Amino acid sequence: MAKLHWTPWMALAEIGNEAGRMMEEAAAGARDCAYAWQPVADVVETEAEFRVTLELAGVAREDVAVEIQGRELLIQGSRRFEKDVRGGLYQMLERSYGPFARSFALPKGVSRTEITAVLKDGLLVVCLPKMRPERLHRRIPIS
Repeated sequence: MAKLHWTPWMALAEIGNEAGRMMEEAAAGARDCAYAWQPVADVVETEAEFRVTLELAGVAREDVAVEIQGRELLIQGSRRFEKDVRGGLYQMLERSYGPFARSFALPKGVSRTEITAVLKDGLLVVCLPKMRPERLHRRIPIS
């Protein structure tokens, strides 16, 4: 077997090959994906609840669904593209359109029956109230 002399150029070639392979996999995955984009989200925990806030500017209430599936909170919908340039051409188009989805693992202790969602001013706020701990000591009235 011949002796191979390693050079830094060999490492650069290997990095290039790996980057090309990763780009091909990403492109193949993008074709298989059913969702075009993901809205940004904030998750805040207070003493009483978990609050998930998503930016959904331009998304109609009818185009959003909030569901509990097993141990996950699933938020999905679609932002419609409405071309209104009236004879003009887009020079730049940065907003995302099409179907979207976000899922969040539900923490333990969430009261599933009291979950609420409000879409206002382009923000979807989902409140996940925590279950109240059972009081270990209470007085029982006698009748």
